[in-house]
Amino acid sequence: MSHASPDTSFTGQVVLINGATGALGTATAQTLAARGASLILLGRKLDALERLADDINARVLPELPAADRGEPPLIQPVDFSGAAPEDYEQLVAGIEAEFGRLDLLVHAMGSAGELAPLAQSDLMKFQESLHVNLTAPFALTRRAWPLLEQSSNPRVLFFTDRGTAAFGNAYTIAHAGLAQMIRQWAEESPQTWIAGFDPGAVNSHSRHTRFPGETAEDRQSPCSVMPALLDWLAQGESGAIRRL
Repeated sequence: MSHASPDTSFTGQVVLINGATGALGTATAQTLAARGASLILLGRKLDALERLADDINARVLPELPAADRGEPPLIQPVDFSGAAPEDYEQLVAGIEAEFGRLDLLVHAMGSAGELAPLAQSDLMKFQESLHVNLTAPFALTRRAWPLLEQSSNPRVLFFTDRGTAAFGNAYTIAHAGLAQMIRQWAEESPQTWIAGFDPGAVNSHSRHTRFPGETAEDRQSPCSVMPALLDWLAQGESGAIRRL
């Protein structure tokens, strides 16, 4: 299933980044801000969100011509591990009141979860990992869907992970679920571009937790995968996952 290719410029576009303070979320926020996007940044820690917004305001936005510059980033601390339906309602209602639409929703949030064989996994940790990595992104996307439908070019991007054959626990299972959810949503809603992007081994806290034996030299920097991400946003196939 294909979708019309968007321009590489994001000037005038409203972009919500869920998990903005992680390694990939931060790189994505800086990259899209440098291309004119008006950003809404979600993350668990207010101080990390403030540092990211300050960096974009001080370093990224001044480099752009005034006509191409997005609004200063809006930040919202949120912990989806314990979010209730009304929390999603309140969050999206605020975006609707401020912007009236959403052009791109990026899911960069995730939790490495527990590294254990399934036969020895802790049930509560398993449920929490499934929720953070699968249920919460679904819930936010579902609630934000009416705002995406107000866009002339609605897009949803999930950072995905190909997982491991063993010991990935709920994390790998959740990402397999994300892949199926992307395919299903693309079939059901062809008017909205929805896809995944799997950058492989990227230097991040989550990657270090899941693969403690790797060194930084074994991984790509988050910034190094941004050109491929922009290319995927511009030319990718809805319902598919790009794997680097």
